[in-house]
Amino acid sequence: MALEYSYEHVVTPRDATTSGIAYDGSYIEWACTARERMFVDHMDVSEMASPWFLVGETNVRYMTPAYLNDKIEIRVTVGDHHDEKGYAKFDFRFINKESGQLLAQGYQVIFFYDAKSGKRIPIPKEFTKLL
Repeated sequence: MALEYSYEHVVTPRDATTSGIAYDGSYIEWACTARERMFVDHMDVSEMASPWFLVGETNVRYMTPAYLNDKIEIRVTVGDHHDEKGYAKFDFRFINKESGQLLAQGYQVIFFYDAKSGKRIPIPKEFTKLL
């Protein structure tokens, strides 16, 4: 079973509209931050030549809004992936910590990349720690 990583974020004024509702784009930023924290906490990223991946697709489906000062838990798992084709799909769930309500869910597909050749590569061995 894939590792589930949890990242917590408090909705700040920077994340929200003047009416106190979190911007739709904030969810993507939180997802990217959660993904990066997952990498740092579970992989030796110093082994990876930068840039070592590119984002190919991002999707978020909103169910109910988050508001200023809400504590949001972003749960990340690696879903579909293909070693030889060099891609992995991250699944995200955005949950209100206080109520337990699912606010949004989505995914992001990344492709592993060799910056020198400019070509996609198979999933790096270090990344398999997340699978």
